[in-house]
Amino acid sequence: MALKSGKRFLPFIVCLVFGSVIGGYSGTPLPLLSLLIATGAFVCLSMEIAVYLLLIALPFSFRYIVPGSFEIQTPTEPLLGMLVAVYGVQKISNFALRKPKSEDTFPFFLPLCCYILITFLSAINTPNLFVTLKGAFRATAYMLFSVIVYTVIQNRTNLKRIFIAIFPSAAVAVIWTVIVLVYHIDAWQWTSAYRSAPFTNYSVYGSFTAIFFLICLSRLLFDDGPYDRVLWTAWFVCFGAGLLLCFSRGVWLSVIVAVGFMLMQLGKGVTHKKILFIGAACLLLLACLNLPGVYNIIVERITSAVDISYASNRARLLRWGQAATMFLENPILGKGYGAFAMLYEEDVALVGSYTAQYQLGAHSEYLQVMAELGVVGLGVWMWLNVAFLRYGFRALQTLDDGFYRAIVVGLMTAELSLMVHFTVNNLLNGDAIGVPFWGIYGLLPAVVQMANREKILDVDSQAPP
Repeated sequence: MALKSGKRFLPFIVCLVFGSVIGGYSGTPLPLLSLLIATGAFVCLSMEIAVYLLLIALPFSFRYIVPGSFEIQTPTEPLLGMLVAVYGVQKISNFALRKPKSEDTFPFFLPLCCYILITFLSAINTPNLFVTLKGAFRATAYMLFSVIVYTVIQNRTNLKRIFIAIFPSAAVAVIWTVIVLVYHIDAWQWTSAYRSAPFTNYSVYGSFTAIFFLICLSRLLFDDGPYDRVLWTAWFVCFGAGLLLCFSRGVWLSVIVAVGFMLMQLGKGVTHKKILFIGAACLLLLACLNLPGVYNIIVERITSAVDISYASNRARLLRWGQAATMFLENPILGKGYGAFAMLYEEDVALVGSYTAQYQLGAHSEYLQVMAELGVVGLGVWMWLNVAFLRYGFRALQTLDDGFYRAIVVGLMTAELSLMVHFTVNNLLNGDAIGVPFWGIYGLLPAVVQMANREKILDVDSQAPP
């Protein structure tokens, strides 16, 4: 009883103590130290609740600069780091005490460990060892979030809780952003329109929104069982409306590919759902294009994708070329994790002052991995992606239950949309995309094994005595 009461009141105590320390010692390391101590205590009490809290806070996390020019995304990264640390301590203590291992092992453990190892090995060629190692530790925490999710989500109750934690929070963030964009409708196509929103730019906003849109769509298309369709339709409309205000060509491409993949998973007996969805999507698109001024903006945005004189296209081509040059200089292990931002210098004379506001990335996750981690890192990165999709396809061949099939298709489609978008953008270093990407990477096998366990229980219950 005392433990339950502690779990209930600890978040309020954390807020009170941390707020007091920030107010009195804002210029010292004490705020960060107190945050880490309180977060560590909270995670030790319940890793599951910590995961839910991380997901609730994800869209509203803020950049916090501590003395020494260290930057953390608060409270996402402190929670994430403590989750990984507590999980590691638990594993070490279990090994020391020789406790029996769990029968279910993380199916992507080998490629994940290889990718983490390559991330650290790339420090051999880095121009700044400290920055690369710091970035590698941070990236490792994000990657290991997949293992945390796989460990925590073990049954339908956990799965329901994780959706309850993240969907309302994500919906609030998207609705907030939609209101901001409508208010700044004249600057809708510019990053400056997002200054008062939870998201920094349209690429992050669009990718984040697409994840929830696709999961909702999958539930509505594939799950014929009993559930609150009104609520899920409301989520679908919310995230669908959010996508309509996204101006990223990469998001448009990724959503089109992902929806096409999803429709291919529908059987012949539900062709009417395909027709209904495609028809409704076409009517909605037609209605949007008939709005004053929208048609010309959309057409200009699409045609600019192949216009070399367009500023953002020149910046992207220059960064792709720089990534290729870095790869050729160190083709085996690359120039070191995070080296692209350290080595790339934008030529304002070539790309103009407009693109100077873009963050320093290769504008392609695959090319950035190739440049920073070499051919070895790129090979392991592709192994991670292929292993995920292969696992999902194998699961779809055995899943008959509408609920689990809907969730698996939704998770696969959401991850596929990010994989497609990563061809023209690098968003994985940010928490708003990094946490969902690696979280889904661990959630898919957790859901599949959950479904398999329930199928075995059903067979055993129906067996004659």
